[in-house]
Amino acid sequence: MQITGQTDLFYIVGTPVRHFRAPILFNEHFAAMGHDFCCGGLNVLPEDLAAALALVRRVDNIRGLCITAPHKIAAAALVDRRTDAAEQAGSVNFVRREGDGTLTGHNLDGLGFLRGLRASGFEPEGRRVLLLGAGGVGRAIAFALAGAGVGGLVLSNRDAGKAAALSQEVTRATGLAVGTVGAVGTDALAGFDLVANATSVGMGGSEGMPVALDGIAPEAMVADVVISPQDTPFIAAARAAGCRVMPGSAMLRPQIELSEGFLYGGAED
Repeated sequence: MQITGQTDLFYIVGTPVRHFRAPILFNEHFAAMGHDFCCGGLNVLPEDLAAALALVRRVDNIRGLCITAPHKIAAAALVDRRTDAAEQAGSVNFVRREGDGTLTGHNLDGLGFLRGLRASGFEPEGRRVLLLGAGGVGRAIAFALAGAGVGGLVLSNRDAGKAAALSQEVTRATGLAVGTVGAVGTDALAGFDLVANATSVGMGGSEGMPVALDGIAPEAMVADVVISPQDTPFIAAARAAGCRVMPGSAMLRPQIELSEGFLYGGAED
């Protein structure tokens, strides 16, 4: 890669970022598509996010941003406009800098998750799903799963109020009656076709799992949104149980492809 004054700069904004491998994937894809593009990571603390976005507005060779944990919900309130997907999810994971310096926020988490599932051989229509986490990425995935026609969706979050609020929003928007549950007992897992982790548990090689998988049916799919490491403890436990798995990288790659249309083509769907 040759970086010049003409190169479009793009940053992944989160904290921590040292474990990120995503810049490699962004750079490989955009180079293959013929763009003069360079992606890197910016370690931005929550209290500095507004200042970081203010800087982006003033630097006209920054093409945009990928927003990751823990900033997705906060970023939605800081951009100048939001696409329909970002508005519905209440969170932003891609930002495009417009020619006038204003920022447009988009969310591709839900669509990326669905494409990752289908590429992994799992069709969500009619399936019963347990979704762990109701934060920025969890919100987007919940709306996407409901919109894709799952047969049942149950949310679990350590903040029960947040899960309840999201269940009501998804039900109002899609008509699917979304349930919630507090602590998930292993005896309950056998009833789900898909168990998905939308929390940061396991990120950067940290120990622990969002839920034990002792009672899961071996034919179930287990998905994780954590990208690094590729095999989180959650994914490793699912493999050991004989389940099909979808690591976080499977939902990232479709988003990288989709983000090209948003960043360079103005696409907002």
